[in-house]
Formats: sequence, structure tokens, C-alpha cells
Amino acid sequence: MDSALHSTKRLGLFCEEKVVLVANYSSAVIAYGDAVAQLENGMIRESKETYAERRRLVEAARSICEAALKELDEHVTAHGC
Repeated sequence: MDSALHSTKRLGLFCEEKVVLVANYSSAVIAYGDAVAQLENGMIRESKETYAERRRLVEAARSICEAALKELDEHVTAHGC
């Protein structure tokens, strides 16, 4: 283990990059939840075209969410923070 990394962990310091990655993931999760809620709310009242567009937005938000989680996981694995 890298001595600087070991010192950081031992002293209880936080990793600034991890904080940013967690915030990015949190924002992505919220955006995904919002997209799903909009899809659900419009299921009965909206046209098939609007539903299809909202469904596409949900899938895009899910992909962004998954990518943010992958980036966070990869960082934690690589840096041990």
C-alpha cells in the first residue's frame, strides 16, 4: 500500500475525489428517480409518443446512474478509500 494513502486512511482524512464521485452518484440517483416519477405520472394521461420519450429519458438517466456508480466503485477499488 502506498505510504501516503496509508497515512490518509490512518489519520481518518477523506478523499476529495471520492466526495465528488459520491455527490455525482447521488445527483444521478435523484435524476433517475425523478425521471421514473415523471414516467409513472404520465402513464395514463399522456400519449404513446410522450410515454416513449419519457421511457427513453428514464433509460438515459439509468445509464448515467450506472456509469456514476461504476466510476465511484472503480475509484474506491483503485485507491482503497
